[in-house]
Amino acid sequence: MDNMDNIRDYEMLAENLCDIHFLYSRDLSNVFEQHSTRGEEAALFWLSKLESPVSAGELASKLGITSGRIANILSSLDRKKYIERHRSTRDRRQINVALTGAGADHIRSVYENAKENHITLLKKMGDDNAREFIRLMNLAIRTASEITGA
Repeated sequence: MDNMDNIRDYEMLAENLCDIHFLYSRDLSNVFEQHSTRGEEAALFWLSKLESPVSAGELASKLGITSGRIANILSSLDRKKYIERHRSTRDRRQINVALTGAGADHIRSVYENAKENHITLLKKMGDDNAREFIRLMNLAIRTASEITGA
């Protein structure tokens, strides 16, 4: 196969991926992103994974969002009693954020619900396809990270 055939193959594959992305994003989001990956639930998820209080800036960096957006998210989570804020002992100007018991319970419930949705999808795909799908998703994420330098 010459280089031009290879380029055309990648162009066709890319067109197919774009079609999937644009035409079926609603269907995919119902399965993959029923819960936001950048909003309140994502912040709670990261706080649960980090297991220790973090600054708003650190959390914003993990989520890839602006400081203004994280401020709004944290205000909402604070009103819901899902987080608590404390001044840093190292830098009194810095406010650190941690999960409350209610926040931990909420994100655990959200995560379990998302996991059940994923189990349903993967079972319908069948064992071999499900394993290959996860392998390829991991490869796509690693490759995208290399491309973006993240």
